[in-house]
Amino acid sequence: MLLLVMSLCVLPVRAQQLAELWITGSAVPGRVQKLELTADHRFRYAGSLKAGEVKIQTTRKKKKSTRYLVPLQEDADIANRGIGFVLSADAKAAGWQVGFAEDTYRFSVDMTDHTLRGELFRPWDELFIGGGALSCGWDRLHLEPFTRDSHDPNLWTWTGELKAHEKFEESHAFKLEGQLAWGPKQLHPFTAGEDPLTTTAVRGNGADTKWEVKREGRYRITVNVFRESFKAEYLGK
Repeated sequence: MLLLVMSLCVLPVRAQQLAELWITGSAVPGRVQKLELTADHRFRYAGSLKAGEVKIQTTRKKKKSTRYLVPLQEDADIANRGIGFVLSADAKAAGWQVGFAEDTYRFSVDMTDHTLRGELFRPWDELFIGGGALSCGWDRLHLEPFTRDSHDPNLWTWTGELKAHEKFEESHAFKLEGQLAWGPKQLHPFTAGEDPLTTTAVRGNGADTKWEVKREGRYRITVNVFRESFKAEYLGK
C-alpha cells in the first residue's frame, strides 16, 4: 500500500549533495551506525540487524537540518527488490522494518533513482579468479579457485601469480566469479583497469569492469563476499 506522499514534507536532493547517511532505530545494534559510501555514489550496509525499525537519516544525531529517507510503501521491509523513498524533514515518519534478528543483512541506497534494495545474504559456495593475467586465461571451466576460511564462510583467499599472458585478450586483466561460469555471481572493481593493490571495496553488479595488473609477481588476494571488501598483497617476483 502506497503512503500518502502529500502528507510529508518532501525535499529534493541530488546524489552528490549527500556525503553521509546514518542508520538508527530499534533494529540497529548500538542504536546508530554510519553507512559506507561507495565509489559509484551509493550508500551500503552489511551486518547485523535486530527485529524492529531502521531509520535512515542524513546526520548522526537528530538536528533541525536532518532529513529522513522515508519509504513509499507502508511497512516496507529492509529486505526487498527495490522500494522507492522520498527525503523528508518529518522525524516521526515511518522507517524500514526488520522482521527478525540476523547477522547477514545487506542493503544499498541509490540516491540517483531514490531506491533502497536489501537482502538476507547467504554465503557463496565457491569463488574463482580468471583472466588474461592468469595461466587459465578466460576459460570459464578452468578458473582458479579461492580457498574458504575455516572460521568465516564469507572470507576467501587466493595465492598465485599475476602477469600478462599475451596470447589472451586483455592480457593484464582479471575478474572474480562465484561459479565456473560468467555470472550470475560476480565481483568487480568500481572502475575499469583498477590496480588490485589499491582496491579495498568491490561491487557485484553493473558494468563488466576488470582489474589490471600493474606490477607482475605473486599475490595473495583476500575477499569478503558478504561485506564486499578486497585486499591484495604483493608477495614478490
